Amino acid sequence: MSVLTLRNIVDVEMLQEIQEDFSDATGFAVIIADNQGIPVTNPTNFTSFCTQIRSSPEGSQGCILSDKTVGLRAAERGEVVRHYCHSGLVDMAAPIVYNGKHLGSVLCGQVLIEGQDEKLLNDIRKKIKSLPIDQDLLNLFLARIEFTSEQQIESAKGMLQLVANYITKFGAVRIAQEEINEKSQILMKETKLRVRLEELLKETQLKVLQSQINPHFLYNTLNTISRLAYLENAEQTQSVTYSLSKIMRYSLRNIDQLVTLKEELDYTGNYLNIQQSRFRDRLQFKQVIDIDAEMVKLPILSIQPIIENAIIHGFEPRDDRVVIKIHGYLENESFVLEITDTGTGMSKEQLDHIFSQTSNPKNSHTTGIGMTNVHKRLQYYFGEEYGITAIESQIGVGTMVRMVIPVLGG
Repeated sequence: MSVLTLRNIVDVEMLQEIQEDFSDATGFAVIIADNQGIPVTNPTNFTSFCTQIRSSPEGSQGCILSDKTVGLRAAERGEVVRHYCHSGLVDMAAPIVYNGKHLGSVLCGQVLIEGQDEKLLNDIRKKIKSLPIDQDLLNLFLARIEFTSEQQIESAKGMLQLVANYITKFGAVRIAQEEINEKSQILMKETKLRVRLEELLKETQLKVLQSQINPHFLYNTLNTISRLAYLENAEQTQSVTYSLSKIMRYSLRNIDQLVTLKEELDYTGNYLNIQQSRFRDRLQFKQVIDIDAEMVKLPILSIQPIIENAIIHGFEPRDDRVVIKIHGYLENESFVLEITDTGTGMSKEQLDHIFSQTSNPKNSHTTGIGMTNVHKRLQYYFGEEYGITAIESQIGVGTMVRMVIPVLGG
C-alpha cells in the first residue's frame, strides 16, 4: 500500500454502517472525516441547521476547517476532544490513528449543553449572519437545536473513543491481510520465474549433453583437423585439438553455475581459434576489455552462442571477410559487453522476431543455446534491468549485441 489514508485502510461502506449504529445509539449527528476534515462518509442524523450551513461553499469550508482543527487536536492529545464549531455548536472528535499517523476522526454533536449554552444563541446568530443563506430559515433551524445534558455528552465521549479504536483495529487487520496477499503474489511470481529458469536450464543442459558441440560444428572441426594434419606437421593441429578439448571440457560443467568473465572469454577464445583455423584470414577477432575480467560473473555459455550466431548467420552464407569484436566496459556501475560483427546483418523484421524464435538443434547449426535463453538466464540471476538490452543490425553492414550485467561486489 503506497499511501496510507483512511479511505484505503477501511471500507467506506463499513464506516457508514458503524457511523449509523453509533448515531442510533446516541441520537447525535455523526460524520467521519479524514485528517484534512473532508468527509469520508455521508452525514448521519445531521440537524437541519448544520445541513443548511453546509449547503453554501462558505459554510461548508468553515465546517471542514473546524473538523480538521478539532480532529488534529484530538490526535495530538490522543483522546476525545470537545469544542465549539465555527457556527457555535458543541462537537466532539475521536482520533483515528494508525502507526502514529493521524488518518482522520469520528465527529459527533451539533448540540448545545443545557444550563450553560442558552446565552450563546445570540452569538451564534451573529456568526451565521455573514453566510449567503436565508437567515430566517437558519434562525428557524437554530431554534430547533437540542439542548443536551453534560452527562449525555460524557457518555457519548466514551462510546466515540471505542468506535475510533474499533475502526483503527479493523484497518490494521485489513492492512495485514493486504500485506499477506501482496507477499503471496510476490512469492508466486518468484516461484514461476524459478520454475521457468529450471526449465530453461534443463533444456540447455540437455542440448549440451546431447551434442556437447553441435554435430555440424564438430564435423567441420574434425575435417579442419584432418586437413591440417595432412598439410602441416603438427603445430597448428595441436593448437586446434587443444582448443577443442578445452571446449568439450568446459561444456561439461553445470549449466546453472556462474563463471567469471575471464573463464567465459577463454572458452570463447578457444572456440574462435578453431573457427579461424577453418576460415583463416576471412575471420578476424578483436577483444578489448576495460575492466578486470575476474570482477564480473555471468552464467556459463553466455557469450559463445552470440559469437556462433554471428558466424553462422553473418559469415557462412558469403565469402567476404568478417571481423568480430568484443568490447567490455563500465557504464553507470554496470558492465557492458558489446559483440559486433561485420557480417550480413539482419532486417528489421528479423530483429523484431529474434526473441520469439525458439532454436531447434535438429535443424540448426548452433548449439541450440540461443539469445532468448541467454537473455532470460541473465535476467533471472541479476534482475529485469540486465540481460541483452539492445540488438542493432543493418543489412550488409553487420550486427551489434549489447549485454549488461552487474559488477561483482558492486
